[in-house]
Amino acid sequence: SEKYPVESITCGVFYRTLDTYCACDCGEERSLYAAAGVGTSALGRCGGKRPWIGQFAQEDCQESYRLLVRTASNAYFPQTMSVISLPEFDAGLAAKVSQHRDRLKAADDLGVLEDFRRLPELAAAFAGVEDAAVIAEYRRQQGSGGVDVPVKDAEFEILDKGDAHIGDDDPRAEFFAETLRRAEWDPDGEPLLDSVDKLLLVHRLREVVALLGFTRFEAIGPDRDGEIDLDVERAALAETITWLPAVENRGEGVFVSFCADAVTGWLERSDVQARGLRLENAWRTWAMHRRRRQDRFPGPAYVMLHSLAHMLMTSISLDCGYPASSLRERVYAGDGRYGILIYTGSSDSEGTLGGLVEAGRRFASHLRRALRDNLLCSNDPVCAEHRPDTPYEERPLHGAACHGCLLIAETSCEQRNDFLDRALVVPTVSVPTAAFFDAESLEP
Repeated sequence: SEKYPVESITCGVFYRTLDTYCACDCGEERSLYAAAGVGTSALGRCGGKRPWIGQFAQEDCQESYRLLVRTASNAYFPQTMSVISLPEFDAGLAAKVSQHRDRLKAADDLGVLEDFRRLPELAAAFAGVEDAAVIAEYRRQQGSGGVDVPVKDAEFEILDKGDAHIGDDDPRAEFFAETLRRAEWDPDGEPLLDSVDKLLLVHRLREVVALLGFTRFEAIGPDRDGEIDLDVERAALAETITWLPAVENRGEGVFVSFCADAVTGWLERSDVQARGLRLENAWRTWAMHRRRRQDRFPGPAYVMLHSLAHMLMTSISLDCGYPASSLRERVYAGDGRYGILIYTGSSDSEGTLGGLVEAGRRFASHLRRALRDNLLCSNDPVCAEHRPDTPYEERPLHGAACHGCLLIAETSCEQRNDFLDRALVVPTVSVPTAAFFDAESLEP
């Protein structure tokens, strides 16, 4: 401009062919797009400073800087570990084992618990309890039960026990669940519910969430089994970590398990395998570009249950009294164990108002409405025809999924709205033959 000519300033910014350039009065200019390139050194290299730990915290780092807007939504992604606090298999035995842990350690090392029973204290404590049960409980408390059990496998084993009541029906208890008889949630024997095995009303639960660190640019979530990759390059919270910040959330929920035979039979269909292969190929390309080849694809069963969980949360939120953003999910899919836990929780008593449990008693109507609403998306046919495995696809982890049907608040989803496909749950206008629920079962 006439008031501020370019020659009178050290550096100026102007636009040319939809790009932004930085120019100096010496005649040199450079596109700002170069600063956004991955792997370039246009912005220099990192010095390894970690100001969130301390003023002088620094480590060796030679990675190139990457452009990130300060207020961008991908500035920080917390990496958290979430578990549901479940009752012990045998609280009385667990307390006795904890009390005599030192002596049981010696018995376990020598493999002669029978000899140790001659001690009056152990003889009285474990009278009538088999040696194998005592040693198994000891190893469970020590975390050395022979094999590492994933978090979700342990949770599913408790939730799917089949007992009429799980936990203690006490206002001060951390967990209490009630198994509904099939006649209560499927009185007419609807074909739509043939694949549903069990319905559990979780009146009280406690969720413990621990903060492990944080990442930038991309979120690193748990895998299919709820485990966190400890080898990921996350920003540590301290130079020497001796403790982690955690929060307790108390709430309620609904757990639904599905027949393993029904899911296995569905996975054996050729149309389902072809759809799963397309999703897996898209994921492989995505993982390769992000140097995450060590990850594993969760599988079509997980994608189907994950998509169904989003449908149910949207339907249940309409009349349970909780907003959709306060509902959360846990998806169980692996080794013949298939289920969904929809729950809510908060740091106070607002997560235990009872609306979600009451909505679980009307599960059949919620399931039918959720499936019918997703037979057609408001963005169809574009949504249904989306192909995640096409080159340069910006949504490789989505099948038939968009903001008009499956996407919900990221804080409610355990995968931050990834691994979703409506076509694996209900027939769509583009893929009508890979759905777990057929259109005939949705007829009135």
